[in-house]
Amino acid sequence: MLLPEPTPQQAADIIAITHLAAGYAEAICRGDIDEAVLAYADNGVLRSPTTTDSVGRQAIADTIRTATAGMDFVFQTVHQGLVRVDGDEAWARFPITEWGRRDDKGVQFLGMYDDHAVRTAEGWRYASRYLAPRTLGRPTSFTGRIIDLGVLSSSPLTA
Repeated sequence: MLLPEPTPQQAADIIAITHLAAGYAEAICRGDIDEAVLAYADNGVLRSPTTTDSVGRQAIADTIRTATAGMDFVFQTVHQGLVRVDGDEAWARFPITEWGRRDDKGVQFLGMYDDHAVRTAEGWRYASRYLAPRTLGRPTSFTGRIIDLGVLSSSPLTA
């Protein structure tokens, strides 16, 4: 899908929305669900074909915690997506890869986030995210030790 070249304001908004997606994924990687759900508007919705719709930050946090319960780790990468901005609303699609481990077995997920974002007093936030799975598999290469990411907490990036 080719989109028209953005105006300067739309380009700034696209950067902010892409930053929102990256910040969400980075918080998920650190296991900081409370921080991750701040990417949603107060009444935001997380949808997936494998769960009931979660409405509001607390319900979204509960859904994510349930989905990741028992996981040794979850590592989510968000790939470059497409964003279309129209005033205080935007629509985006970001491909994602998630790696994880549960019961000493690897888990790999490939999918897409289909997002609707709104400009709020806090900045851009997700009004809704639909997590569309493409594949789910069990790779055999996740037997290494887990390294604590706590060393990252002293970074100026997270200050």
